[in-house]
Amino acid sequence: MAPSTRLVWALALTGMVTAALAGRAQDDGLAPETLSQATPVFAFQSQGNRSALVFTRNATAEGYAPRLFLASRDGGWRLIQLSDDLANTNWIFAGRASTGDDVWAITQASTGALTFVASQNGGRNWRSRGSLQAVSPKAVVDLFSVNDDGKGTLILRLDEEDPNNPDGPRAGYYVYISKNGGKTWSDAIYSQGKPTPPPNLLLPPDRTFDAQQPLDVGAWQRLLLELQPVS
Repeated sequence: MAPSTRLVWALALTGMVTAALAGRAQDDGLAPETLSQATPVFAFQSQGNRSALVFTRNATAEGYAPRLFLASRDGGWRLIQLSDDLANTNWIFAGRASTGDDVWAITQASTGALTFVASQNGGRNWRSRGSLQAVSPKAVVDLFSVNDDGKGTLILRLDEEDPNNPDGPRAGYYVYISKNGGKTWSDAIYSQGKPTPPPNLLLPPDRTFDAQQPLDVGAWQRLLLELQPVS
């Protein structure tokens, strides 16, 4: 049986996943329509007992939303549809613990509001961990780290000041600290130069995608086979 045929068969047999994240969540499976609406943002390959995971931006006539594709142990893939609370936000960060099953991600709204979500079981279930208002919607994540004691550090970088807003935030780095696993965050601490970062316990994605358009079904099949080969 050819690899592409095996993948289609695995998708057809895939069951449903329940993902809890501050509200209702449901799984529609990886139907061709789901794939055609999805744009990959970040991806983690299968590593040992840790399943492959793809963070996607799904666009429909009603709007867009962050979602996830999770590989199952039999080689199939499942769709995890997160809470409606995250509608019209985009993934801007994803990291997987260097050891253990923790996965962290951050979404951003057009206003600059950031929401932190986490999974403690490799991506099967997710929950909201907290939120904060970024200093600017144009600020990018320079570093995000959370240790086992719940101390989190977020460093945002703003590369350009707004010429039309002289009282706006200055270009530089903004450091936020959490002492309770991301539930609440300190006010931003400004630094003109890059601050010394704490040890980063989260591994970056294996793949980061720059494309802004959804993949066709064939391209998705090739990508999913590459991330999690079907035996």
